[in-house]
Amino acid sequence: MSQDSPGLGQRAKSLVDQAKRRTGVGDPPLATEAGGRAAGMSEAFRAFGDGDLDRFLDAFAEDVEWSGPKGENFPGAGNHQGRSAIREEFLSDVERSYVSFGFRPEHYLESEAENVVVALGSFIGEGVKGTGTLDAPAVQVWEFDGDKVVAVSIYTDSDEFPAVVTEQEAKQEKEEEREDDEEESDEAEDKGDEAKGKDERDDEEDKDGEEDGSS
Repeated sequence: MSQDSPGLGQRAKSLVDQAKRRTGVGDPPLATEAGGRAAGMSEAFRAFGDGDLDRFLDAFAEDVEWSGPKGENFPGAGNHQGRSAIREEFLSDVERSYVSFGFRPEHYLESEAENVVVALGSFIGEGVKGTGTLDAPAVQVWEFDGDKVVAVSIYTDSDEFPAVVTEQEAKQEKEEEREDDEEESDEAEDKGDEAKGKDERDDEEDKDGEEDGSS
């Protein structure tokens, strides 16, 4: 079952139902009521939203397994192993592709016996490739070992996300910006030279006029 199936997919729905049965509750707690490991998960989301990426990554074990949607629009799509891979793939794509980006949790489902916390919410943000505001429903499943996250599974519809800006596209854009800046600088320098030449000509004409008047 693909993790980017419309409607979050049966796998995500099944995980939510399992978590509800494990916790023995009908309705999941609101994000504002989160405690225990869910509180740690919430703090990681907050750090990510604040741009404190080191604090966000610190929630994960060094060899964490990351499983994201495979649709090409989702940043860092697919599976990755380790914190460094999350930084290089997921976070790098986010930094290149979004003006703002985050996950807004609405409910948490926590099962201490299974060491799993499920977060129901939405990815929100604004992409560089202007497709409007992102607000895509999503489910995240984090598996813990002690106080560290050892596995992350993300379920959402990647078709709702703006296109990812590739590293090559980012380099090309920077090169074009550099060329534009150089062109503007050259134009400003040319205008300065023209103004200087005009001032010098005006000075010469004034001097010639003074000499003619005194002769």
